[in-house]
Amino acid sequence: MRRETLDDNLTQLQSMLDEMGPLVATAFRHASVALLEDRRRLAEQVIARDPIIDGHRAAVELLAVETMNLHQPMVSPLRSVVTALRCSQQLERMGDLARHIAESVARAGDRPVLPEQVRPHFADLGARVGALGDKAVTVLRTRNVVLACELEGDDDGVDSVHRSLFELMFGPDWTGGIEAAVDVALLGRFHERYADHCVHLANHIIYAVTGSTADEVAL
Repeated sequence: MRRETLDDNLTQLQSMLDEMGPLVATAFRHASVALLEDRRRLAEQVIARDPIIDGHRAAVELLAVETMNLHQPMVSPLRSVVTALRCSQQLERMGDLARHIAESVARAGDRPVLPEQVRPHFADLGARVGALGDKAVTVLRTRNVVLACELEGDDDGVDSVHRSLFELMFGPDWTGGIEAAVDVALLGRFHERYADHCVHLANHIIYAVTGSTADEVAL
């Protein structure tokens, strides 16, 4: 794991994040498809691959700690190391949320997870959140601050769909019953939290590049 110079370690940390990001984005997209199409086998594949994501997070943490101990980076390099740690944690949590969605499908067996009433909402949520995840992975790879600043606005769209989902469940037209409402609420929450972590990931990159928070960056 150890590299000869600080720059070598920073390059390796970025490379590890570049490998981890697409794994997480793919996990969510597959979980979303499994949910919408009741594909239990695809859901089980998402669950089985989650330890790979966890292993990437552990490897990033190991190298980051080793880098700080051996090289004692200052200012900008230190921000990069700390950002790698934080980003790996965000990515792991995103992977966990994708796994949670997949577990709901796996537990249901041959029974559809989603009532027909909410399928359009989850199709919309899945598309929006999947796009957010793809954009977050691009920000992670390119460190594009302008793109990073867009994610909060994208997340507002996710929040809007999430609210409309709850308005349906608590409204007079809901026919799914209490048990289905609980499942739908949890699945909606998993989508909404995944989107939030995408925003956090982008904010970590903004800090690494500029030394400022997202609110302080003027574009």
